[in-house]
Amino acid sequence: MESIIILVGAIGFSYLLNEILLKFSRNFGVDSRQSQNIVRWSSTRKPTTGGISFYITFLLATILLLIIHPELASGKSRYLGLFISASLAFLIGFADDAYGTHPLLKFLGQMLCGVILLAFGMQIQFFTLWAPYLWPLDYGLTIFWVVGIMNSLNMLDNMDAVTTTIALSIIVISMGMLIAMEGLNNLFYILIAISGSFVGFLFMNWRPARIYMGDTGSMFIGLVLAYVGIMFFWNVEASPDNVSHIRKGLIPLLVFLVPIMDTSFVTFARISRGSSPFVGGKDHLTHQLVRVGVPEAMVPVMLGSISIISGLLAIMMWKLIPDWDAIYSLLFALYPIALVSLFAYLYLKGARIARMKEQLNEQQQQAEPFHLVKKPLSKQESGIVSS
Repeated sequence: MESIIILVGAIGFSYLLNEILLKFSRNFGVDSRQSQNIVRWSSTRKPTTGGISFYITFLLATILLLIIHPELASGKSRYLGLFISASLAFLIGFADDAYGTHPLLKFLGQMLCGVILLAFGMQIQFFTLWAPYLWPLDYGLTIFWVVGIMNSLNMLDNMDAVTTTIALSIIVISMGMLIAMEGLNNLFYILIAISGSFVGFLFMNWRPARIYMGDTGSMFIGLVLAYVGIMFFWNVEASPDNVSHIRKGLIPLLVFLVPIMDTSFVTFARISRGSSPFVGGKDHLTHQLVRVGVPEAMVPVMLGSISIISGLLAIMMWKLIPDWDAIYSLLFALYPIALVSLFAYLYLKGARIARMKEQLNEQQQQAEPFHLVKKPLSKQESGIVSS
């Protein structure tokens, strides 16, 4: 019952807050400006204040939790680590939306978010299962994971409702994993509140969107997802043998398959063209899906559904198959391989369509001056009549 109350309350609060932010967005002075690093599918300028509702909902839920359980704020509490790092991620995104911060400063802030999680005991335990002295590799992997997921979600925020739908799918899978591992606890209620803020925002972000989350939202979402990824997917119990390590790596790969695919495709495509992967463009997986014929409103539904299915497979790998062996590794590896192959084909097909349209536009522009040259008027057309 408490979960339903928190969810409904968070949805209503987020929706009302976004209505307020939308109404007063001109006073904030932040919108979807068209700079070299911010390129959206829609050319319409809209407020980018939606991410504020995520953080305020999270903040109120955390404060309420700490009032009820003040002991959670003591020592190296994972709740305190989440609160501090998520607050920093929010500030990084807010500053970028408002002032356009330098990419290096943004990157250093993301690294600091990873360091904060490490300071509160949130580290990926992968290499240390082989040997305890490999802890520096786990520290590096943790920071790489946090920075990578934050940037991946930031890059994915390029089309109406896509990022929020995928993030909501991953959070729902995380709550299922949390219940399976620990049952209902305080973190579950925080995740419920965050989910509610996403749903409330989706009412205004679904195509055609009235408001965007901006970097304020994508940085916050990226940090939260990186956090749950460490807690519930990277750090599942595993023995130190090589076969179990395959499962340990497959689980987070499956859950985060969609953002990882998008970031990988875009990065490889831009590097192959000789351009920077950090400069925005309309060459994301979402854009190519529209080009090959997927209705724009169906793109978030498709990618969100894939996230749910992949997450359920990850839970199945952990919960229903205790005796993991090489055969299971091969079978479950076939799923992401097949999915990546399919979407790589669609991505390349969409890219070819985009190039063909670009070439056609160039040809039309080159031919246009010739069409504008007027023929000399005949005597009849000019009104001159010979005598």
